[in-house]
Amino acid sequence: MSTLHNFNDLFKDSASTLAEARTSTGKPEKVRPKYAQIRADQWTDLDELARELMDARTAKGRRITANSLIRVAIDALLADRDNLVGNDEEQIRANYLKKLGLVKDEMPGEQDFRST
Repeated sequence: MSTLHNFNDLFKDSASTLAEARTSTGKPEKVRPKYAQIRADQWTDLDELARELMDARTAKGRRITANSLIRVAIDALLADRDNLVGNDEEQIRANYLKKLGLVKDEMPGEQDFRST
């Protein structure tokens, strides 16, 4: 099973969570800003992924942006909150990505966070 399918299976309830957050007009509820510090590689990769998803769309609709993907990631994390364990950011990340099957057993700091 590919990592994408594995990820989708883990977060199949995220779509219903997001649907509940929509108003009767079908538009997302008003959003509030939340500042997050991200690494340069995250910034670049997030923008690139948003562009790839925009280019791959089969139907027109709201634009897919880096902020769209951040909101999706937040919904996914909150939907799977019971699997977030660790004493700091690095442990939480390593444990969670391992749970998702996105990393192999390696020393902290040596993980490849992208599927191969």
